[in-house]
Amino acid sequence: MSLLKRVARAQQRADAPNAEALDPVQPPAPQSRARVAAREELLHDIRLRLQNEVMSAFDSLLDIAEPKDLERKLAVIVDRIIAAHGFAVTGDERSRLIGELVGEVGGLGPLDPLLADETITEIMVNGPSHVYIERRGKIERVDSHFLNNEHVLRIIDRIITPLGRRIDASSPRVDARLPDGSRVNAVIEPLSLVGPVITIRKFSAKPFTVDDLIGFGTATAEMFEFIRVCVEARLNVFVSGGTG
Repeated sequence: MSLLKRVARAQQRADAPNAEALDPVQPPAPQSRARVAAREELLHDIRLRLQNEVMSAFDSLLDIAEPKDLERKLAVIVDRIIAAHGFAVTGDERSRLIGELVGEVGGLGPLDPLLADETITEIMVNGPSHVYIERRGKIERVDSHFLNNEHVLRIIDRIITPLGRRIDASSPRVDARLPDGSRVNAVIEPLSLVGPVITIRKFSAKPFTVDDLIGFGTATAEMFEFIRVCVEARLNVFVSGGTG
């Protein structure tokens, strides 16, 4: 085969439509989205009922020292609510509900996985349904949420009560610290118009280096060089701005 024919054949193959590449990606079927929404609505209803049940037995649950014993006790509560109302849940959904209750009793509920994520530097709760985080200098919304305003208030109380602090209508703002040193600010009505608000500035176990901050785009190398010269010259330095 001549070179000219080989080039022509290669061009024909390149121009031929690629069936695999042109095959469109099908969006999720409306029925599938509706089914997921229905399941989440069902789980939300169960969570509300569990919230009331757990709150009525909260003091006795706190007295349970062994995590396994607590998990078994909460499993009994979950199973009782499911059976009493005839809820149809899967094994995975049941385990998820039990795990959430363990976090509610022994931790800070929806905040626990966010606090455990070392890539997150700030957590912002603007009412029960709007939770944001800061990761590598960027703000993003996450799927975490609270059941209602009372749920957020309960977590605030969980944070501040061991510190002897309080928050109410007469004192609607409070500052606190978590055991790891993370800074907490909470605001409720009448100062907040969107429901209870929590801001947590996490204490990093591994502080950022100058190279990290340059990589994040927080500052330039020239800025840090200027600060270094100011410090070496023992000049007064004034720093202002948000902590984010």
